[in-house]
Amino acid sequence: MKEKSFIDKTHKKLPLSIYKWKINDPYTGGVPDCFYSGPAGHCFVEYKFKKELPRRDTTPINFNLSTQQQLWLTERSKQGVPCYVALAVDNLVVLTQSFSKANAYLTKDFLDDSMLFEDFVAKITKMCVEYGT
Repeated sequence: MKEKSFIDKTHKKLPLSIYKWKINDPYTGGVPDCFYSGPAGHCFVEYKFKKELPRRDTTPINFNLSTQQQLWLTERSKQGVPCYVALAVDNLVVLTQSFSKANAYLTKDFLDDSMLFEDFVAKITKMCVEYGT
């Protein structure tokens, strides 16, 4: 699976009540992959996908979040815009706002912080559809 396939899989699982925008902006660098909006809220998500985890627990995983992407996400977050990075390996996802940590996850930390794909979809759904979250 590739990043695009992972995003497509996510969009198919999100409810119809969530507006899904796969952003393709060749003019502005650092813009996240997707914007989601629903009756309760909205968020930007930058997706990073790896095919497999390193074998050793102490091996760092570089998800290749660029400096420009980190800057965009950080600046929008400072303005109160909900922004996240979804770090995915197979069926495991870490949804984080710690943008600088995205390129420094150790395998063990990734496994500790990750959730199943279905839980990731539920979290995005809750942010956009359910009030008071």
